[in-house]
Amino acid sequence: MIDKYPDGSIYKTDEQGNLHCEDGPAVIFGKGSIGKFQYWIKGKCHRLDGPAVINADGCESWMINGKFIPVFSQEEFERYLRLMAFI
Repeated sequence: MIDKYPDGSIYKTDEQGNLHCEDGPAVIFGKGSIGKFQYWIKGKCHRLDGPAVINADGCESWMINGKFIPVFSQEEFERYLRLMAFI
C-alpha cells in the first residue's frame, strides 16, 4: 500500500500496515522535512547496500533489522558485516 501526503511525503506499507519496501525506500519525506529517505523491511528499519536512513542534511545512519550500527561509511558497514559473520 502506498500513502501519499500533501507535503509530498510517501509511505509504503505491507498488508499488516508495517512500513515495508523491498526495492527502495519505504519512506520518502516531503519538502521541509529533516528526513529524506528511510528503508524499511517488515516494520524494521533495514538496509544492507547503503544507509537505511538518509537525512536532508546528508547525515546517514546504517541499520540492520531495526538495530543502529555505529559506522560512518558504507566501507565501515561492510567491514562490520564481514566481522559479524565470524561471531
